[in-house]
Amino acid sequence: MTDSLLHTRSLGWKIGGATIVENIDLSVNRGELVGVIGPNGAGKTTLLRLLAGLLAPSEGTVYLDGRNLAAMDARSRARKLAFMSQETAQSFPFTVMEILLMGRYPHLGRFEREGAEDHEKARRTLSYVGLSGLENRGFGELSGGERQLVLFAKALVQDTETLVLDEPSSNLDIRHQDRIFSMAQELAGEKRAVLTSVHNLGVAAQYCSRLLLLEKGRVAADGRPEEVLRSEILDRVYAVRTLVSPSMATGSLTVTVLPWRAGVTGTRIHLIGGAGSAVNLTRELHRLGYVLSGGVAHEHDSDERLWRNLGIDCSRVGAFSRIGDAEILDAARLVEGADITVLCSFPVGPGNQGNLNLAARARRLIVLASGPGDVPRSFFSHEGRALFEDLCRKAPVLAYEELIAELARTKPGGQGSSGS
Repeated sequence: MTDSLLHTRSLGWKIGGATIVENIDLSVNRGELVGVIGPNGAGKTTLLRLLAGLLAPSEGTVYLDGRNLAAMDARSRARKLAFMSQETAQSFPFTVMEILLMGRYPHLGRFEREGAEDHEKARRTLSYVGLSGLENRGFGELSGGERQLVLFAKALVQDTETLVLDEPSSNLDIRHQDRIFSMAQELAGEKRAVLTSVHNLGVAAQYCSRLLLLEKGRVAADGRPEEVLRSEILDRVYAVRTLVSPSMATGSLTVTVLPWRAGVTGTRIHLIGGAGSAVNLTRELHRLGYVLSGGVAHEHDSDERLWRNLGIDCSRVGAFSRIGDAEILDAARLVEGADITVLCSFPVGPGNQGNLNLAARARRLIVLASGPGDVPRSFFSHEGRALFEDLCRKAPVLAYEELIAELARTKPGGQGSSGS
């Protein structure tokens, strides 16, 4: 561990029974610029706050330059590690110079004031990030990008061997984005350890010497950019289709998200909805390129209106009309022509109970479980409940995310196929 400035062992963090970060083993060595990547909600910011000592681990340990971070007081920690948050609050009633000098506090005695050397270091750093001359401007008067550069400069003024940066370029244009990551590379070249979260995978590939890919709080991949940025890894973690290729200009990797549509999948899916229960699923499946049909739906229902606007083949009845045998027979052609039929979550009453009979005709049926924010699946008769319970005995009941994952597995060209 002689070259390791930041090290974790089985690091985890939970809140309210939810696990946000789990079993992270990580070392950041001198001379490394490590990029932390992953989808929104993967745990990137939480991990960085744990490493900076702003959160106490639920399990595991963080070591900073060989010492247990939890055993260090705030001043000792701040002499060795600087943290830059992605939050750029505008309400700081301080000038730019006052913000920068906050980075010198860990190096001052208890009652010591900043001296000429501290002011000079702050001015040099402000010039280094391209904001020379703004020393006396109010922090809240700056643009979002300027505030971000000031906070980066404050981290540099702190003069530590380890820097942890949370999305340092999120508010920056491409020129300043290049500037801040080039400076991060220079800091790593000075044998410091730099860890930064990055959303832009192309930027991560261009500047970082190593990437740590998080998925639901766990490490999905760790290695050089060419080892981590692989379509078979990214497609699964980000739930997209990607093309990874070298840039002709820089030689680093670029990641392009490919559209699912234009004949990517020929799978036909029929949606049985009502009361807007199929709206979100319709939008997602349409975006992914599935061939959709819908109904039986009541005219002017949210589902029916969306299907009509998207040009989706749909069986319908008049508003407030009862779905009878004739309508079921008409919709049966759509159900029987579909590879999969999805029964969405909607209240079942006398007017739409016929849709349960329609679901029973499916070649392959999946029942969509009620989720947060959905219209509750309620029943206005014992017959309707009995029909639904019979369907659930014969077909899988899946949550929304489980359904999307199952469809991805079974579509043509997917990872596998599972019959019913």
